[in-house]
Amino acid sequence: MTSTARQRFEGIYQEHAKSVLAYFLRRCDSEAARDATAEVFLVAWRRLSDVPEGDETLRWLYGTARKVLANQRRGDVRRLRLLDRIRSNGGPVEPSPDMAVVRREEDRQVHEALLRLRDDDRELLMLALWEELPRDELAAHLGCNRHAAAQRVYRATRRLGREMTVVHHRSGDVASLKGGAS
Repeated sequence: MTSTARQRFEGIYQEHAKSVLAYFLRRCDSEAARDATAEVFLVAWRRLSDVPEGDETLRWLYGTARKVLANQRRGDVRRLRLLDRIRSNGGPVEPSPDMAVVRREEDRQVHEALLRLRDDDRELLMLALWEELPRDELAAHLGCNRHAAAQRVYRATRRLGREMTVVHHRSGDVASLKGGAS
């Protein structure tokens, strides 16, 4: 980033950080407000060329803040639902030793298949499925519309499935060789 861009960002931050923080303080606790404010300015830094000049700057920051707050609330809802499910099932249950081994093997296979994907497919799947990035944000990240983003996720998921099949067959071949040797 050029020094001009850096100066512009610093000016935006100096002028509007208190207003953005106040926006969040009216809507959430102080720790969450500070985190959300930082996230808004991270978005502004990354998308500095999209941040309008003059009076429109604060409105743009408030629009970004609204989206950040909505993402925080969705995350909070997901966490609460997960806690409710855990509580309703009697809390976390230690898996049996055989299930732990199976789970580690499945995790290893997924990890190995992910490593075999192209970097952009791997990043896309991690954002969409593991980070649960909303389709609008994923589309903005990719520079396309929601439908195109969904199609890219679908195609990457299919490629991961094919890689999982390759990994599974390779693991099965090793197991059958071991079984045949005894």
